[in-house]
Amino acid sequence: MQPLLSHEVTGTRVGHMPVHELIDIWAAVSSGVVKYGFGIEYRDLEPPRTGIFDGLRIVLDPDVGFEMQCFLLLHLFGHSVQWVAPSIEHKLDALQHTPDKKEFMNVLQAYEMDAARYALQLLHERGITNQDRWFSDFVHTDWHYVERFYQEDRLPPWSECVVSGGELIAPQPIPPLKHRQVEVRFAF
Repeated sequence: MQPLLSHEVTGTRVGHMPVHELIDIWAAVSSGVVKYGFGIEYRDLEPPRTGIFDGLRIVLDPDVGFEMQCFLLLHLFGHSVQWVAPSIEHKLDALQHTPDKKEFMNVLQAYEMDAARYALQLLHERGITNQDRWFSDFVHTDWHYVERFYQEDRLPPWSECVVSGGELIAPQPIPPLKHRQVEVRFAF
């Protein structure tokens, strides 16, 4: 299989968000991520990685389209919360130690949706309360992409995973964080 370039992963943008709205999202979210104590960095990442996090910072590949960068920053913030919030760290055990593939997929979906809820909470805290549809569609598209990856053992075309009108994600309060370095995890 020939590796995808990171900019090819974005293919079709889920919501075709107007640039001025993306700028508002980026400004609000990047400020919120920093206020929660995470650094933000741009770095060339090995394809197909589009972003990584390590408990201290979120790194995005600059070749990824701007709409995808906005989603990735939110998404990786949600996952970062999961890895550095002492009150919910027990939930990571099943993610790391569930050998049955079907059960693992259920655990993984719950993990992805929890991250999305923390991300949406950040978006709301930063005053962006009119983009729940855009964000929810991106979350469901991302889940469909990840699910197909695990089913097919290859990265599917992003354009085949786009979801519109999926169930709206509900925000979840962000628990207290205790920043620490964790094993690097990534988005693709």
